[in-house]
Amino acid sequence: MIELEEQADETKAKIAKLEERATNQEVQLDRVEGELAQQAVTFKKTEAELIEDVVDAYAAGFEDAIAQVACVHPEMNTSPFATSNRVVDGQLTPKFQLLNLYLAY
Repeated sequence: MIELEEQADETKAKIAKLEERATNQEVQLDRVEGELAQQAVTFKKTEAELIEDVVDAYAAGFEDAIAQVACVHPEMNTSPFATSNRVVDGQLTPKFQLLNLYLAY
């Protein structure tokens, strides 16, 4: 009977240790999940900033190219040219019209 009581005490001690380890791992997992969520927010913010930088650089380059054309050909009307236009079937087409065509399919 004493042996069974000792085994029961050992088992209870093992269970207590396992429960403590499980609790510690849950706490650590919650901390890591919080850090990953914060990193995801930071990543999205950085991604948006980088995309904005690229768009700004593209627009600045486009404006510079149009200014160069206007300098060489001052009689040319450059107002129809914009970064939001695309050439479709030999015609300048505003990007929003392309989106509408795409959505219609």
